[in-house]
Amino acid sequence: MKKLLPLLLPAVLLACDKPDVRLRNDDATLSALWVNVPGADENAARYNGVFSAGRDTVTVTVPRATTNGIDISLKRLKLRGSIPSDAVSVPAMSVMDMSQPFSLDVVSGRQTRKTYRIIVRQQ
Repeated sequence: MKKLLPLLLPAVLLACDKPDVRLRNDDATLSALWVNVPGADENAARYNGVFSAGRDTVTVTVPRATTNGIDISLKRLKLRGSIPSDAVSVPAMSVMDMSQPFSLDVVSGRQTRKTYRIIVRQQ
């Protein structure tokens, strides 16, 4: 057994496969943004944002009630968006108060930060 150990040890060490290194993305682009109404059907109560010409401001217009008759409050809406797979948003996209304009930062995998101004209006 002692004679086999020096032969097996290199084989075991060489058999260990290192995971592929995945390069981080430098992209901090918000490519889409929409708002959902909590408690309503996600597709029926989805309101898409419109980007400004400079693509640094997104405006979302929501009605006072959904087509199903659920009242919409700007103080409790679900923010959703599309960002690169290794990016994060600050604050996190979740249910939040959108009664006042706010900033949303998208931070890339390489820590590049891009700030967007989010405005939600009710008509």
